[in-house]
Formats: sequence, C-alpha cells, structure tokens
Amino acid sequence: MEKMVNVYFFGKKYSVPADLTIMTAMEYAGYTLKRGCGCRHGFCGACATIYRIKGKNELKTGLACQTQVEEGMYVASIPYFPTDKRTYDIDE
Repeated sequence: MEKMVNVYFFGKKYSVPADLTIMTAMEYAGYTLKRGCGCRHGFCGACATIYRIKGKNELKTGLACQTQVEEGMYVASIPYFPTDKRTYDIDE
C-alpha cells in the first residue's frame, strides 16, 4: 500500500500518493490542467508555484512538474507571463 499525504490545492484538502509531483497530484485530485502546465519537464517555467507547509511561515517556490508533494502542503499557482523577447536597437 502506497503512502498518502494530505495536500491543499486552492484551500481544498486532498489525499494523494506521496511520490507524486504537485502537477501529477493535482491531476490525481481531479484537476484538468489546461494552462500553466507547459512542457512538463522543467524547462518552460509555466508551472511556477508557491507553497508552504502547514505550521511553517516560510513561503517556498518551485515548478509544479518537478516539486514532490509533502504532508500539509498548501499550494497556489503563479500566473504565467512569458518573457518579452523583442530586441531593440539602441542606435535609433
């Protein structure tokens, strides 16, 4: 039997397997990820997430596709804003 942990996505409690990443835990909990899931391999940064652990005041950041869930984890997503990749000519 696999170990389960309690996590909170947007204030709602879910029991999920302890070996999942935040992203796969959200899908396990029934969320359909349409935005903020990008490449799923840690390159694009679209799944930037903030979280804290119950009883601790420290806010942590991570990529939902790379960060493993922990007992008492409270998760919130950060809206994705792509980098402005336009180039400017300073001589103009």
